[in-house]
Amino acid sequence: MSRTPDTRTTCRLTHLSLICCAAALLLVFIRFLEFDAPLTRFVRSLNEYQIDYLHNPWLRALSDTGDRFGRGESLLVVSAGLLLVGYTARRATFKRAGWETLLAHVVAGGVNTALKHLVGRGRPKFMHTDTSVFVPFGGKGWDSFPSGHSMAAFAIAAVLAVRFPRLRWLIMIMALAVSASRLFRASHFLTDIVAGAVLGVLIGSIVAHPWNEWRLSFRRALFTVMPPLAALLAIMTTMAQSPSERGIAALVSQGGLLLAFAALITYLFITVRPAIEHASLMRETTVALMGLGIATYSGSIWVAVVILLLCLAHWWHPERELTEEPYASSSHAWPTEAGFGLAVLLTLFSMMELRGTFPIG
Repeated sequence: MSRTPDTRTTCRLTHLSLICCAAALLLVFIRFLEFDAPLTRFVRSLNEYQIDYLHNPWLRALSDTGDRFGRGESLLVVSAGLLLVGYTARRATFKRAGWETLLAHVVAGGVNTALKHLVGRGRPKFMHTDTSVFVPFGGKGWDSFPSGHSMAAFAIAAVLAVRFPRLRWLIMIMALAVSASRLFRASHFLTDIVAGAVLGVLIGSIVAHPWNEWRLSFRRALFTVMPPLAALLAIMTTMAQSPSERGIAALVSQGGLLLAFAALITYLFITVRPAIEHASLMRETTVALMGLGIATYSGSIWVAVVILLLCLAHWWHPERELTEEPYASSSHAWPTEAGFGLAVLLTLFSMMELRGTFPIG
């Protein structure tokens, strides 16, 4: 009885949090559309003789390996191997992972095929101007959006990350390599790969959790994919800007870099000393300051709005208060904390080294 107002408030906050996260995703995707044509031209400059032949041996090896591992038959072998181990060694986790990866693969394949034919986006080889061509139900060659390799790889990776959490970073890196191979082969645009990856994670997360909790699984998956996408947006936006900043613009940019570094150091100190008073609130504040520093260093209002939306989404997240203390005190949080710190450092150093290297103007 007395819990009714709290329930309504929680529901309202859940909707606000989800709206902010979805709005951030939409803004990221819209911004990435501007990179489709420049990246396609760049990839074409790397290819010789034919559209999918790379002169660089390392990129060619990555492209060929990703293409092979992302194929349907290769992913079926993964599911079959898990089922074989599960039934022969009587390992329930492997057995469940095998069936769930198989189901995620089937669902991702069905959704991908439907979207490909419905959207009808031409492959990069059909892009003769700076605009994409769309021919719904156009058949072979008009099936670029979304990337099937990316969707299937990330759908299976999302399941495996749930079943084998200690290997989740390695699993996600392998899925990312499969997705990157599609870009280097000029088989897909950037937005095709991003859309495939996001949909794959959403599908895999829903499959790997109880069906009656699909809304919660969807929200958690959306919150999982947004920070890496925001970091990629910040890096690519920085790459697209002029490296010759002067005066106030340069000072503001360097100030953002210092702010991000200072917030990261504070965050790591709080993690090492979780007994500090109001540690959870301080952790959230430092994460927000890191985002503000990254946005300021990128020099983009667009990036700043995306990060602001993500901060609001996290602040209004109804599970935030429920997970603070267990997360802070659990020894299993260390891999996550280390991965988070490395991701922030990689983002900052990438922005420093790549500023102005890929202007899209």
